[in-house]
Amino acid sequence: MLNDKTQLERGMQKLGLENIPQVISKLLIYKELLIKWNKSFNLTSIKNREVVTHHFLDCLSIIPFIKSSSLLDVGTGAGLPGIIIAIVKPDIKVSLIDKVGKKIAFIKRVVAELEIKNIDTYHDRVELLTSEEKYDGIISRAFSNMDDFIKSTKHLIKSQGVWYGMKSKKILNDEMININQPWTLEKLDVPFLDAERYLVKVSNS
Repeated sequence: MLNDKTQLERGMQKLGLENIPQVISKLLIYKELLIKWNKSFNLTSIKNREVVTHHFLDCLSIIPFIKSSSLLDVGTGAGLPGIIIAIVKPDIKVSLIDKVGKKIAFIKRVVAELEIKNIDTYHDRVELLTSEEKYDGIISRAFSNMDDFIKSTKHLIKSQGVWYGMKSKKILNDEMININQPWTLEKLDVPFLDAERYLVKVSNS
């Protein structure tokens, strides 16, 4: 079995991402913090040896499709995918929001320890978030169905911005039936993970 470092290096290579040693190092430290804090904070149900495949490579697989310069990660939980995107793409300004205080506390610890400069955090419900700044992109990994996700964040997205929804199986017609904006579906190929993964992109046009 490949160790975490090798899995990340090979996975990023397969995804066409530059696996700079500092990036790999930060991802590995993030993993150790996640495992450590999970014992007390219940951040994820994923076990130790699956964090790299089921969380990190899963999140890394969407990066080639993210074209936004400012991104809001809704219901970020343990910081996925927001922290991963911020580490790999330091030119993207990433904001992370979650209603659970202990999860935001964990994220702040990761941001401080890894000296991530391009992250803001919000402890709030996204529908109550008031921000003068609007985002090019809004992403969710496990927040809700796409219709509710779009409705609760409509006030935060720029014109021509994109909603990104990470889904574990092909989107069913009933989830997209109320979506009037144009949308596309990207099939993701997650290295070392034998599971269907998709990224829905909905345009705010």
